[in-house]
Amino acid sequence: MPQTSGRIAAGVDWGKLDKLVRGRVFLENDTDYPTAKQIFNTRFDDAKPTAVVRADTVDDVAAAVTFAAENDLVLSARAGGHSYVGASSATGAMIIDLRQLSGVKYRDGEAVVAPGMTLNAVYRELDRDGQTIPTGMCPMVGISGLTLGGGLGFESRRYGLTCDRLAAATMVLPDGTVTEASPTTRPDLFWAIRGGGPHLGIVTSLTYRTCPATPKDVVQLAFPGELAGQVIAGWLTWLGTAEPSEWACVSIDADGRGGLKCWMQLVCPAKEGIQAAVALMGATTKPLNVDYRSLNHMDTVMYLAGGSATQPRATFTCGSDVVTELSEDAIAAVIEAITEHSRAGGTGWVQINTLDGAVRDTLPEDSAFPWREHAALVEWGNYQPIPHEQAAAWIADAHRLIAPFSAGAYVNYLELGDPMERYYAHNYPRLDDVRRKVDPRNRIHTVLVS
Repeated sequence: MPQTSGRIAAGVDWGKLDKLVRGRVFLENDTDYPTAKQIFNTRFDDAKPTAVVRADTVDDVAAAVTFAAENDLVLSARAGGHSYVGASSATGAMIIDLRQLSGVKYRDGEAVVAPGMTLNAVYRELDRDGQTIPTGMCPMVGISGLTLGGGLGFESRRYGLTCDRLAAATMVLPDGTVTEASPTTRPDLFWAIRGGGPHLGIVTSLTYRTCPATPKDVVQLAFPGELAGQVIAGWLTWLGTAEPSEWACVSIDADGRGGLKCWMQLVCPAKEGIQAAVALMGATTKPLNVDYRSLNHMDTVMYLAGGSATQPRATFTCGSDVVTELSEDAIAAVIEAITEHSRAGGTGWVQINTLDGAVRDTLPEDSAFPWREHAALVEWGNYQPIPHEQAAAWIADAHRLIAPFSAGAYVNYLELGDPMERYYAHNYPRLDDVRRKVDPRNRIHTVLVS
């Protein structure tokens, strides 16, 4: 445990917190502080949290939140550390690092998952029992943050969002109170944490209804970049007849020279990939290349993750739009946005994910996630070496181009300073009411504008 001398800053006795927690408290003058505050996105390496509290137990979380309440400190949780706006390393906030809280307990169709688990770790643990939950594909993303914002992935058409499989959660509220959120206990909180984002407290346990982990066929198809609009339109046609167990997304990459690269990933049950790919090609156009693989469940997860359970830290800038309908004009706006970026030397991408299938089995008002009657999620993104300023300017231009067709955005792809209504739409007043009741002093850090 760190020495407590000299750990009183701005009227806060950090030595007291040192004694309360089994984990560690890192302050700016500590040798390990630069590492303790790091998150995945290197763009936020200059952020200066007030403190980083590494929670080794659930009791540490409750003690840290209570301490923050007593000292009127702003809080933010870190699980995977992949926040698009660096919320889990925010300057001026006390960060509660949950990554030491790990483990999965499975029994009779339900899994209790600790908040520090990454998606890959959850996949691996549940796979031992032949089970899974629908989540995303980035292996190092934290399960808790993904769930709180919704959670889209290659099983979404069949099983819905990650938050749709949530049966209950335990959380520490901003005043230090520990509570369960479920359909019968604090149903207001349970509604809010399914898509409402990390604005209500610190989650310490999540219980999910699982589904079978099954072998998959994965087919990657590359198309001429100049036919990207036709590919998107054909993909929409294919979705109208595809089985819920069949999923595909469309990606368009800028080559930095004015050109585009267009490709799809198709995931479906084993032995059905060729038939599904033929139907998809029939709706789109002849591909330049087809890569077909038949894989067990974990190999599928690893392949979609890029072949590794870990990724090197990097600088990235992303944003999103949710479109009600991918009309010809909306598709044209997407193509124009990514083409202009390519002409300006950008090498970013746009990825389009469907919001159909089991995502629509839950009514828009039955969880905080509002996008249940919309066509697709459009993600705009840039990784290094594109500078953040250039990337942010392009994403702002992309938003303007697609604005006539955009209903809002996805809270897991937060952008700095956006109004909350952009992420929660008609559910915002109800969500804001819950938030104000559990966090009247706004102790949970947010970059959104109320």
